[in-house]
Amino acid sequence: MNYDYTDVQKSVQENFANFCQKELAPRAQMLDKAHEEEVPALIKENIRKLASIGYLGMAHEEKYGGTELDLITQAIAGEEVARACASSFLSAGASCGLFGVPLKLFGSEAQKQKFLPGIISGDLIGAFGLTEPEAGSDAASIKTTAVKKGNEWVLNGVKTFITNATLADVVLVMAYNDKAAGPGAGVTAFLVEKGAPGFSVSKPFDKLGFRGSPTAEVILQDCVVPDGAVLGNVGQGFIQAMQTLEFGRIGMATVALGIAVNAMELSNAYSKERKTFGKPLNRYQMISFKLADMMIMTDIARMLIHKAAWAKEAKNPEAAIHASCAKLFASETATQIASMAVQVFGGYGYIKEFPVERLYRDAKLGEIGEGASEIQRILIAKSILAKYAK
Repeated sequence: MNYDYTDVQKSVQENFANFCQKELAPRAQMLDKAHEEEVPALIKENIRKLASIGYLGMAHEEKYGGTELDLITQAIAGEEVARACASSFLSAGASCGLFGVPLKLFGSEAQKQKFLPGIISGDLIGAFGLTEPEAGSDAASIKTTAVKKGNEWVLNGVKTFITNATLADVVLVMAYNDKAAGPGAGVTAFLVEKGAPGFSVSKPFDKLGFRGSPTAEVILQDCVVPDGAVLGNVGQGFIQAMQTLEFGRIGMATVALGIAVNAMELSNAYSKERKTFGKPLNRYQMISFKLADMMIMTDIARMLIHKAAWAKEAKNPEAAIHASCAKLFASETATQIASMAVQVFGGYGYIKEFPVERLYRDAKLGEIGEGASEIQRILIAKSILAKYAK
């Protein structure tokens, strides 16, 4: 087993680390503090910056403007993006990943030609619409409906907690076209463009963390879309969504890792400079042990992420469980490390002027988004029980 990065991966890591620390990191605190009306322009600028270095096209084919790099390389780049600005990772990932990947996997050539070049260049922004007010962890209980009328579909429902809702030019929406068929055969995915009749978006939510990545509700009230808006086959939307979420969980694990690494690095730097009772903080065993734990946990999280990325790339039958393990561990690790970072900074860690306060708030989303920690444990436990059942 070889843990060395390839020459391409080493180059990607170095280039992204340099670029993101120069272009994104100085803007992270500004994004977090920005007023609601200022956020869209700021985050769009960051998304375009990431497009300029090729980040938005890493999962996509060259003919649409991408580079189609492997998932481990994508995770390496993503860690650097998240380390610099978690909000930028989230909004960019919702567009090129949660929207772009199912389009890549299931879309028609016409749909790909229409949307993917713009998504990859940052000129278009996408969003993923599955969650509803009464359907979060239990995604199969969505209530949004789709009724076929001639060559059009009429959608009705509300999608909530939608990253990029207020920015999106197009939203991938899951809706029941046949409730009796159940989620496995009765849900269809639709590409709903901004401006479609009956499409609207709520005010963005006032969130604890990731404040630079706007989240809102998508409202579909007799929303009319053409038959060509169907992604893939009618009735296959839920299956498409579940396959997409395997990529999404690797992504959520990656942003959690980036937050954790940032918190560790800030803690290490601060503990060298800050003196108490005549010596640096890092010379106290209780602080140095915190730093040691941070290093151990981030290394394990990274290995789990890369294993999950490898499994998905290799079409390993246990890829979904590897993604759940990576997402669960990395997200809970990020929360723990961010908490330790605030403790290392002491009173300063509780003040908004210092970035660990933002990281502490941002980290919590990882335990909730893309399937809460409780759901990941259920999935992992089911896998273990099935694997070892006599």
